[in-house]
Amino acid sequence: MADATEARAEDGPKRGSVAGAAFVPLAAAGIALAFLFAPIKKLGIWDPYELDAADLARRIAIWLFPHPSSLAGGGALRPTAADPLWLEGAQNAMPTSGDLGMGELPFTSMALSFRLFGLHEWTGRLPLAVWGFAGAMVVYAFLARLVDRRAGLYAAAALVTMPLYFLHARTMLGDIVTMAALALALCGLGGVLLDRGAIARGVWGAVGVSGLVAGYLSRGLLLGVAIPALAVSLTALVLEQGARPARGTPRRGLVDSLMTGVLLGVGVAAAAGGLVLLRTTAAGGVLPRGLGLAVLARPPTEATFDLTLRDLGHGLFPWSAFLPFAVGRMFRAPLVEGESPEAAIARERETGLRVLLLVALGVAYVAYALVGPRAGALPWSGPVILAAIAAVVIRDFERGAPPSRALALGTVVLGYVLYTDLKRMPEKALAAFSVDKPTFPKSFEAEGASMMQWTFLIFTLLVGLVWLEGARNDEPKGFVAWVEARMEWYLGMGRALTRVWGGNLMFVGVVIEAALIGLGAMVFVGRRFGWAAVERLPKNFADVSVNVWWALPPALAVAPLLYFIVLDGFRKLLEIVRLPRAVMTVMAALVASGGLAFGYYPALAAQLSPKEAFETLAKISGPGEPLGLLGVRARAAAYYGSGGVSTFSEPGRAYTWLTENQPAPDATGPRRWLLFKADDLPKLSSLYRRDVGKNLPVLDGRSSQILLGSNLAGGAPNQSPLAAFVLDDAPTPARVVDASFRNELTVLGWEVTDMGGRVVDSVVPQTQYRIRFFYRVEQPISGTWKAFLHIDGSGRRYNGDHAVLDGRYPTNLWNPGDHIVDDLVFQLEPNFLPGDYLVYFGFFSGDTRYAVVRGNAQDNRVVGGALRVR
Repeated sequence: MADATEARAEDGPKRGSVAGAAFVPLAAAGIALAFLFAPIKKLGIWDPYELDAADLARRIAIWLFPHPSSLAGGGALRPTAADPLWLEGAQNAMPTSGDLGMGELPFTSMALSFRLFGLHEWTGRLPLAVWGFAGAMVVYAFLARLVDRRAGLYAAAALVTMPLYFLHARTMLGDIVTMAALALALCGLGGVLLDRGAIARGVWGAVGVSGLVAGYLSRGLLLGVAIPALAVSLTALVLEQGARPARGTPRRGLVDSLMTGVLLGVGVAAAAGGLVLLRTTAAGGVLPRGLGLAVLARPPTEATFDLTLRDLGHGLFPWSAFLPFAVGRMFRAPLVEGESPEAAIARERETGLRVLLLVALGVAYVAYALVGPRAGALPWSGPVILAAIAAVVIRDFERGAPPSRALALGTVVLGYVLYTDLKRMPEKALAAFSVDKPTFPKSFEAEGASMMQWTFLIFTLLVGLVWLEGARNDEPKGFVAWVEARMEWYLGMGRALTRVWGGNLMFVGVVIEAALIGLGAMVFVGRRFGWAAVERLPKNFADVSVNVWWALPPALAVAPLLYFIVLDGFRKLLEIVRLPRAVMTVMAALVASGGLAFGYYPALAAQLSPKEAFETLAKISGPGEPLGLLGVRARAAAYYGSGGVSTFSEPGRAYTWLTENQPAPDATGPRRWLLFKADDLPKLSSLYRRDVGKNLPVLDGRSSQILLGSNLAGGAPNQSPLAAFVLDDAPTPARVVDASFRNELTVLGWEVTDMGGRVVDSVVPQTQYRIRFFYRVEQPISGTWKAFLHIDGSGRRYNGDHAVLDGRYPTNLWNPGDHIVDDLVFQLEPNFLPGDYLVYFGFFSGDTRYAVVRGNAQDNRVVGGALRVR
């Protein structure tokens, strides 16, 4: 076992050189620093979730860590506007426990950082990242002590690559403190239970107690104290009743038993106290310190016992595809070689570690299942448990545990299921935060799905290759020997196939191939001679029929060869990089989760935060040019150095302010600026087009949620999301149509393009296209209409009912003179046979259609003409 031999070269803290001993903890610290700290200054503040938490911490800093200007004579505390954290016009009073909605420790940590380093988004995140780093390093130390340094490295790497963990460490929501507190308490108390060094147990005890205190101050008795206390004490009882001490191991004495009893009493009392508070605390009332969570007046209907599992599936992706199978492998006996007393002690210690992690997993799940019906979804505090489980399983494989095809294939299948969920419901990518009804930006859906696809492919395929087989020493050396071995396999497989079912399997294959040849010949000849039945076949089906007879046999023959190339290539890669096979599981997580940590989630944060818009404003605005905020709270401006802003709650008032003393549209300044939510763009742009005849200038449109507009473009290109649908100039459609709806809306024409934007004159079923309808507004349109598309012919219909312009610019906002492009993606079903089909289109509201008063129409449907289907 080459992997096991390599792994045994580094078994514990006492072996190897000083440099080698230092490398592993430095690697663990480096990975943790990169994932937890690197992006915190680049990410904008998430309004309202982070902004609310940051504002609470700012208010705490004013009163708990007062500015010198706040200390009046006699020691009285009187904060004033001289305090840099005091915001005029904002709430500055000390928040209550009910305002916090959880324990005060996360907010106190942020408050101290605000006082020391100033009011910025990164200063609020810094102490939370420190908490996350502490949790990662304590789990490293715990597994390094009880297993070896490599296991500690794998645990730290797994923990900080879990989105649930690194996202909370990089956002000001506060629950990373609970996660780190559980890591401190569980590892500290677990170290007291499982470690045998007197000094080490003392250190572990101090770590464990600090974790319990931090847990209590962040999430109260049930979630902060009961989980680690019950997990460790129940583990002690299980080990005492079900395990036989190893030879040479001192039996647990009275002091150990007393500690177990005390810890069990603490856990039971904390659980009972937490449950009583959970039942008796009213929604919206005073939040008891021991409860540590806000009780909802009406919890969501989905807050059932499986809510935590559903959130973890998406919040831990891609690790969530691997973890269920890793939990199953935890029931294997530890792989500790030898029969010496030292080996027996190590085996007992690792057995205890497995029991502790499995018990902790169950206790944590039960606690959150009990809380869910009263408090709804909360971020699960136990990623450290799962990270330690993953590390133990990976280290076992590295030390010689057998591979698992079930784990390899199961990870791929479960990963695909979770990826499909995230692709169809992209808002599930925000499940790790457990916030109420987060909005996922539509403009990021396509890019986000592509990033998630790469995450799925990299992680699941690498993990599948790692666990599909173990290390092998029987591989042929050299290319010629490899080819000979594979040829021998093919010949042997061919002989075996001829014997299956007495040769009937081969006979069935010949029959199927003959049928495919006949089908291909019929379609080929039918196309040449114009047979009506063949001409009516869809083009894509006919193309497949002509080619499948010759393409299928080589594909079946090449598939095993590709399989061997991938497997053998992966083995060769391991030889080149000289890494144990099991380590590639961690490497897969570092690469795949690295794409999420440094690509996907920062790009998503840019969509949800006004940071980029404020940065653009700082670059291109002139001195003294005023800024208004619509739907963006003034408190957000304080984090980006913008003061003295005007705030508005209604688009009409914001527009009046923006265009006050409006100069000529082609002027360059002075300008006024407006930061606003994208939902307000239609109304603002409609008002601007009414007065100016052009789209409202948007100078930063990178986010689909928050935009930066101005009354003047100043020569810069307009980044308005409406520019592609509401045109400043008259269009020239490929197919001209002259019709009118109530003399209010003139039809100019339509066209079909492929997904690359190229105009086409025919379409193929099961292929996506865009159909674009062009209109000119003649008079104001009353009401809000929806659009329909009918493609009729040969007894078939494609029905394309849809919101006009995808709901981005309702018809009641259209102004006379506007040129509108309604764009719809469509795909015909396979039963659309080749031929010409008529295109009908129009508008409807309920059961009423928008009346067509001019042009070729049928039942108030404009007849657009023929569309050829191939």
